[in-house]
Amino acid sequence: MIRTTIVGYGESNLKLTETYIYRLDNYLSSYYPSISWNIHNAALRGATTREMLRSLKDKVLAYNPNLVFINLSSNDSCSTSNNLIGLKEFEENLSEIAKQIKLHNNRTGLNGCIPIPLLITPPPINELITGVMRTNNRLKQYVYIIKKIASEQKLPIIDLFDIISAKEDYMEYVAADGFSLSQKGQDLLYDLVFIELTKLINYQGVLKDRDVTRDDDFRS
Repeated sequence: MIRTTIVGYGESNLKLTETYIYRLDNYLSSYYPSISWNIHNAALRGATTREMLRSLKDKVLAYNPNLVFINLSSNDSCSTSNNLIGLKEFEENLSEIAKQIKLHNNRTGLNGCIPIPLLITPPPINELITGVMRTNNRLKQYVYIIKKIASEQKLPIIDLFDIISAKEDYMEYVAADGFSLSQKGQDLLYDLVFIELTKLINYQGVLKDRDVTRDDDFRS
């Protein structure tokens, strides 16, 4: 039986919500029973990309993942945080996270032993709750960088920010803190993750080989 490891990395979610990674862990084997799915929730509460980069080896690479969902939050853009991450550092951090994942030899034989990072943009913000601490105008600049890195490194991406922002009832997808996902938001994210997953695997559930930058380019 083929063993496939998925790591959900990034922002932790509010208690009492059934997260997308929890649902993958519980239901994925029923859709693809011929695959031995090994799913890890590597959440970092309140983390920015600075902490994500620092913890990458222990939280993600140690599991030799085949697929890493990089679930980004609006923490980097929070203006009242002592650890506010500017746009330049944010881009450097996220780019390095993706590069290090792709450089890791997971020795599984799937996709040439190259893990696949999949980027997830943060949900929009309910500014009635967060005030000037977190704003959508500021967050859009970070979302732009996420899309830029996805394009440059040929990474799959789920643009949660734009998808939710386009909904008339978008505030229902955001939790009471004003920036995390509500259960409705988690349900949507699970559906989007599952759709992207079906693009990355064949009908049996085996990870396809992708045309990724294999990089020696990243070793400079």
